[in-house]
Amino acid sequence: LATGPRQNNSIFYEIHTYDIKPSKVKEFVEMVNKYLHLRTAHSELVGFWSAELGAMNKFVHVWKYDNFAHRTAVRHAVANDKDWQGKFISPALHLIEKQHTEVAYLVPWCQLGKPPKEGG
Repeated sequence: LATGPRQNNSIFYEIHTYDIKPSKVKEFVEMVNKYLHLRTAHSELVGFWSAELGAMNKFVHVWKYDNFAHRTAVRHAVANDKDWQGKFISPALHLIEKQHTEVAYLVPWCQLGKPPKEGG
């Protein structure tokens, strides 16, 4: 992946990193397992990982968008999804210490495959 200014109107990936309060990690994982399907109904989740070494209590998820218009439409739909907002977002807010988002594009010679569902 390459990060930097917006390139052309093509596929890009949005990388979200969340630092979860150490005492709330188990609760966060349980909520993700129970409700992530509500979010993936809106756009493709490329991957979701947590750290076991290095910076702890970090969760990273990567979303794929066809272009910025697609992202705008998805963000609007997610903001208006009462189930997602009520069952996950509102309850999860007190679990999060900080969050960071960035956009990345695949470099031309890179092929992105599907990771295994678990353990990859």
